[in-house]
This record gives sequence, structure tokens and C-alpha cells, in this order.
Amino acid sequence: QEADPAVKQAMSSAGMQDAGVLHSGWIKTDEASLYFKMPGGDSETVNDVADRIKDVLSDIQPAKQQKPPDHFDQDLLTVFPIADVHLGMYASSDEVGEDYDISVAENRVTNWINRAVEASPPAGTAVILDIGDFHHADTQDNRTPQSKHQLDVSGRHFEAVEAGVRTMVHCCNAALAKHSKVIVRVLPGNHNPTTYMTTLFALDAYYRNEGRVEVQKVPGEFFIMRFGSCLFAAHHGDKSKPERMVMAIADRYADDWGKTKHRFLYSGHLHHLKSSEIGGVLWMQLRAVAPKDAHAFNASYSGKSEIRATTFHKDKGEIMSVVVSDS
Repeated sequence: QEADPAVKQAMSSAGMQDAGVLHSGWIKTDEASLYFKMPGGDSETVNDVADRIKDVLSDIQPAKQQKPPDHFDQDLLTVFPIADVHLGMYASSDEVGEDYDISVAENRVTNWINRAVEASPPAGTAVILDIGDFHHADTQDNRTPQSKHQLDVSGRHFEAVEAGVRTMVHCCNAALAKHSKVIVRVLPGNHNPTTYMTTLFALDAYYRNEGRVEVQKVPGEFFIMRFGSCLFAAHHGDKSKPERMVMAIADRYADDWGKTKHRFLYSGHLHHLKSSEIGGVLWMQLRAVAPKDAHAFNASYSGKSEIRATTFHKDKGEIMSVVVSDS
């Protein structure tokens, strides 16, 4: 499929060749600061790269404003967490029991979000929450950034980045059709600590004239939000155990903690469902959208794929959940 010209120009200006190859790498100085090496050889800080991505994506044509829904309940909020899509991953049914590639991933997310939105009540606010690892690879090297493990990929990184933006736009538009306000948060994962910024700034550029969409451009890897007496938090889950994250939330967001009585923490990373009540917080480790790849299958990992949307009342807390999968 031919890429959108605006996306092509933006990606090229952000450091990609016309062929869609991202030339990049992490280097560490003696002062242990992280930098990003661009094609010309100059080293830039992560914030510099983020600013460049934001600037070049400003040429994207903004979305047309949609008519708000006629009926919605402002006392309700629905969280649509999307965990571990690993868009760009390759899996074969001959080896792991099902096929997975860029097209399958995009169709799975859009279809499941459509069904989750349709089955959820018309809440006044929807939160589209990407909990990290939306992309399988961070660069055309097709290796994990830290451990350098070889990844099974489908298509070029350029195609995966474009499909990721297109998929998230669909999720936002689906939510806009039913909810008065849509909040979007894109978190990094251990597979996509840099690529997530392209999705984030592309969405911000695309929805810049749509007052009903709030794309959160917040640095850092934690999501935190208060809705009435409910407190929501999220992190990919690759850097800390849930008990430690709960303590960090209570410490860093003491004011929000003290004003709430229903508290929820979402994470992903390990691809299987797990939950526990920890110090006044309901922690849920979500299942991945992606199926098992060859590595996970051969290591005898288990876990089904799903998207789980939950609706909250501003005073009563969680009132219902919708689980969508094909299994």
C-alpha cells in the first residue's frame, strides 16, 4: 500500500530515507546520558528528537471535526487499554497456531475496538490507553533495543509505523462517535521506546483542531489520571514490580491518592492476565493483543489475546467490563 505523502515526508524529515529505513541508535556517554544518533552523525538528546518529530508532523492535514453524540453520561468514563499489540511481528500458523503480521494486527485492533466501543455504555469520556509495545520493533534493525534479541518481523519498519498511526486514528474515531470527549495516551514499551513518539506526535498533529480529543504529550512512562473518586495509573510494567509502582503512585501523587477511594493500575509486558489488590489499588496485568510469537511458543508460554474495556462511575468506581477476543 502506498504511504500517505504527508507521512512519508514527516518520516523522512525525522531521519528516514525514502525507502523507509530509520537510521538510528542509542549511545551512552561517560555521563551516562542517552542520546540519539541521526543520519548526519550528530547526536541529539531524546527531547531534541521528540521536538524534531513534532515539527515535521505539523504538515499533516488535521482531522475533520466530528459531530458529538446526542446522548452520553458525564458521570461515566470508559478506559480502553490496548496492551502489547506488537504491530510488525510475524508469526506463522504452521509454527504457533495462528498467522500474525502487520495487516492482521491492524485488523484485529480496529475490529476489537469497534466491538468494545459498541458494547460499552455511552460514557461522557473515553480513554484510549496504549500501554506500550504497540510496535514490535523500534528500528529497521529488528532487534530489541536493550538485549538486542533478533525479532521476527513482517514488512518494513516504515510500514509498521504508518499502520500504527492509522490504527490509533481508527480507535480514536470509533470512540469519538460514541463519547463526548476522548483522551489519548501513548506509553513506551521495552520494544518501542522511541517509535512510540512518532505515533504520539502524529496523533497530536492530526487532532489539533478537534477540541473533543486530548492527546496527552506528557514525558515519562507513567500515566496518571483522576476522575471523581477514581484514580487511574498505567505503566508498561517492564521496569518495576506492581507493589513498587503502587508505592510510587501513593508517594508522587499523594493529593490525588487522598481524594480518591477507587484506585486502578494497569500494566502489560508479560502477555498474560493477572490481578491483585495491593495497598488499596486494584492492579491488572493485561493480556496482549498479539498472539505468541515463535520465541514465546517454543518457550511454552501461555496466554490468550484480548482487549478488556472497563467503565467507571465517578463516585461508585468500576461498574462493568467488556472483554473482546476471537478465542
